[in-house]
Amino acid sequence: MREEKFWQEGMDGKRFALCLFKKGWIILAAALAGAAVAAGIYLFAALVLGGKPEYQVFSQYRIYFDKEKYGEIEDYYNAYTWGEIMKTDQVVDFVMEALPEGISKAQVKASVSVGQMNDVKIMPLYITTQDAGLSQEIAKAYVYGLDKFAKSIEGLSGMQCWTVEPAVQVPRATKTLNAFMFGGILGAVLSFLVLVFFYILDDSIYLEEDFAKRFRIPVMGILTRGKDADYLEELKGNAAFLLKGSKRICLVDGSCLKQTGRLEKSGQGAAAGASAVPPSCWEAGELLSAAAGENAETLVTAWPFGEKEVRMLHSADSVLLAVPCGFGNGRALFHLAAQLEKLGITAAGAVLTDADDKFLRAYYGKKKRKVSGKRKQWT
Repeated sequence: MREEKFWQEGMDGKRFALCLFKKGWIILAAALAGAAVAAGIYLFAALVLGGKPEYQVFSQYRIYFDKEKYGEIEDYYNAYTWGEIMKTDQVVDFVMEALPEGISKAQVKASVSVGQMNDVKIMPLYITTQDAGLSQEIAKAYVYGLDKFAKSIEGLSGMQCWTVEPAVQVPRATKTLNAFMFGGILGAVLSFLVLVFFYILDDSIYLEEDFAKRFRIPVMGILTRGKDADYLEELKGNAAFLLKGSKRICLVDGSCLKQTGRLEKSGQGAAAGASAVPPSCWEAGELLSAAAGENAETLVTAWPFGEKEVRMLHSADSVLLAVPCGFGNGRALFHLAAQLEKLGITAAGAVLTDADDKFLRAYYGKKKRKVSGKRKQWT
């Protein structure tokens, strides 16, 4: 058994992509969930916590500067400057003269704002309150107040109101789509990072190379779920060569199920408890027996070993591991290998079982072969 440092093996880009592709639905689900949550939070904040609806009046003013006396004085003004000026007492005091009683100066200052000015001589003014009538009243009062203000201050010769539009409700939740997209992207990124984290810690066996990196045991062959003919031929050929002369082969079930020890001949079918061992393990045993020769027999057992099983493992000509491919098997295999090492049992090889045909074809680039009669063709 090699030193357990699977997280230092480096990143196999193709293996990672294939493993991630199988879990792509997780990223999609996380993206949709994140988008729904983000949009929901935004809508709740905008519609529920946002309070009552607001109503806004848009008005536009033409500003006249006294250039003859003060020169290019407009260069000192911009949207921010006018926005602050509109809230000063110098302006609001004139506005209050045109307002009925009951409206406070604080209400007026809180309602007024100046929009983006593309021309320093054209000022867009917005009045926003939670009452349409109040917004309209303040907007009309500003027409009077700004005319008086322009005549009372040096540098200006007048402020003419060009338009005062009716009050309209301020649209809310206008950035729901932005929140939806942000939540979707955030959910996808976070789920991707989580999958990468678990991939780094994943010690599972998916390929022959995975097993070879962690154990000093040669892989004899692969038994796929779809009984891929190429891998079957490879397994039979390697077994016939590597198990030559072996009369008793012991196949250890690497799934490491917590079951009572058993050691039964493959092919006897009605062996007690045989159904507890995965069918692929028994099938691998039968293939090994056939490949090794007519008189060879394969015994199948699984951890934990009893005294009888340990004696049989020591008496076997060849001890092999049946390693199920797929998620979550790495840690169990390290444990099993450690137990065999304690008992002084050396595994001559391993057979990978339950391998995913599509995963192997995608990784190695092999095409599926169709068998028609005795003729084999690549498709």
